[in-house]
Amino acid sequence: MDYAHVRKTDLARNTSQIIRNVMRGQPTVIENHGQAEAIVVDVVDYLILRALANFHAGNSPVLDPNGPSDPEFAGLSLQERYNRAMDYYLGKQCSTGRMAELLKISWLDMRERFNRLGVPLFLGPATPEDARAEFDTLLKYLPK
Repeated sequence: MDYAHVRKTDLARNTSQIIRNVMRGQPTVIENHGQAEAIVVDVVDYLILRALANFHAGNSPVLDPNGPSDPEFAGLSLQERYNRAMDYYLGKQCSTGRMAELLKISWLDMRERFNRLGVPLFLGPATPEDARAEFDTLLKYLPK
């Protein structure tokens, strides 16, 4: 991942532009006298990275073997939703399309973020049923 580097004083002067760049997928290192002090990242990227770390830390709950359901996600905090969706995805119990649907972001945005953040992409459905589910999810995002 490529990072932009800005001085603290430039952040104060150009906050709006720097935030726009961050939201377009450009993490930014804030420096003071040449030393990194903070990194600014897009909130969805941050949630994805935390969910990825949570999965690899072994903090996953027992998941429904039938895959994720909408009621299971009701009442969860935003980070818990990302954690649970990532658990299902990395456990190969749901597709990127289903994960995007659960998190209410577009499938293309999810894939772009995964590519940028180095999250593995499991391409192609494993079964004909998975292919149909991917197709049904895609139809939801097409203009009517």
